[in-house]
Amino acid sequence: MTLTMVLAYFAVTVLIGWIARRRVRRSTDEYFIAGRSVGTFANSWAFLATMASGGTIMASVGMTLFLGLPYTVSLAAGAPVGFAIASILVARPMRRVGQYTVPDFFNVRFANPVIRWASPIVILIASTVYMVAQLTGSGIIATVLLGWSHETGVIITGVIFVLYTSLGGFLSVTWNDVLQGILMVVMTVAFGVIAVFSVVNFADTFSRAAEQYPSYGMMGGGLPFWSYIGGFVTSAATICVLPHVIMRVYSARNTRSARLSLNYAMILYGVIVLSTALVLAPVATTLSNVEELKPDAIFFALSGNILPPFLQGLLAAAVLAAVMSTTAGLLMACNSAISNDLYARLLRPGASSSQVVRVATLSTWLVGVVAILLALNPPDFLVVLYVAAVGFLASAFFAPMILGIWWRRCTSRGAAAGLLGGVLSFAVAYFFFELPDSTEILIGIPVSFAATIAVSLTGSGPSAEQRALMESAHSSAEHPSPG
Repeated sequence: MTLTMVLAYFAVTVLIGWIARRRVRRSTDEYFIAGRSVGTFANSWAFLATMASGGTIMASVGMTLFLGLPYTVSLAAGAPVGFAIASILVARPMRRVGQYTVPDFFNVRFANPVIRWASPIVILIASTVYMVAQLTGSGIIATVLLGWSHETGVIITGVIFVLYTSLGGFLSVTWNDVLQGILMVVMTVAFGVIAVFSVVNFADTFSRAAEQYPSYGMMGGGLPFWSYIGGFVTSAATICVLPHVIMRVYSARNTRSARLSLNYAMILYGVIVLSTALVLAPVATTLSNVEELKPDAIFFALSGNILPPFLQGLLAAAVLAAVMSTTAGLLMACNSAISNDLYARLLRPGASSSQVVRVATLSTWLVGVVAILLALNPPDFLVVLYVAAVGFLASAFFAPMILGIWWRRCTSRGAAAGLLGGVLSFAVAYFFFELPDSTEILIGIPVSFAATIAVSLTGSGPSAEQRALMESAHSSAEHPSPG
């Protein structure tokens, strides 16, 4: 039954991609941002599906037990703050500038050759690592529920999401994300309700979980205090700069719709996180072999213990939805970085729309295959890998993005210094120092802000064109999209 449900889900996603292909194959506007035609209802669910990764649903149960509820709460609490920052400080100005991607915005705001080359490369590195965490989740699903090997699960699910993304671009991703977002919320809440009634007394179960696993409810029990701060900052900062989230802002019909979609998605995201951390995690401690399981396998061990086969199949489809929706969004960010930011802007500026779409399709397969190969040797904690990937991205982009929008004195040289300073400081902290988990961003972002401000103040101010762009970003009119 589980296999039948999963295969049916795969078939639906590919069919949606094939249908969307008819609309997007000759238009970069349709391919990259769905023609700016996505309404508030659809975009709310799509925002949720983009943010609620496989790690959010599947890995958070084991993460909460072994790394601690405070760490999960710090990540969860940062997300609403990030949604609010993105809605207030980023969504409206970015829509008014009228570009597809973060590198697009940097190009028109700063016009700096270092930023032109570095920003798409940073996106490719961070998004590929992020995808590896998601694909690893699909391998766990295949192993636990379908009886496949980890390698088989990674390859099959990887090929499926690459196929529907390459076929229908962002329009296909959006249509699939709506289906996937609804499925995620419904099944996570249903699983939580069934879990509560599967134990004799949920309050007693919760208390015993806190006693049995001191890290579950104790500050510092699983990770040091600075890891909680780092997790919070990571969640709050990255939502503003994640390429696949920014592309959702552009795909909305108007600025108001983009902001409402972010706010509704924040509420739905909170429902998923609270269900897994406060309900599923304590109930999972009733499993007799919970200590012997890998942290990321506890979620499905619990589902196999309390859910009938039909609901297990739907739950597997829901987690695959989380994996595939996030990964598809990341793939779109990668193929946009290659085809739009590198190929069309730097390597072949005169390329036609059909040529750019063709390069985007080919780069989707290239990046997808690389991520699949890397995911064949998975890490122990998916969330730790995910946090490292997005922390790297935020260290590079957050300061230049926020200062580039809101500080008129920010210059192109300052933004380039901030981007490189954030990237290098994060990489040095991650690879060469034994720091607590998730704390590298506490070095990367301050260094990036300091470098951006210091260099901007030492040279001449922004050009007249850059000042005019900032004025347009804060005006009441929206620029047309390029394509």
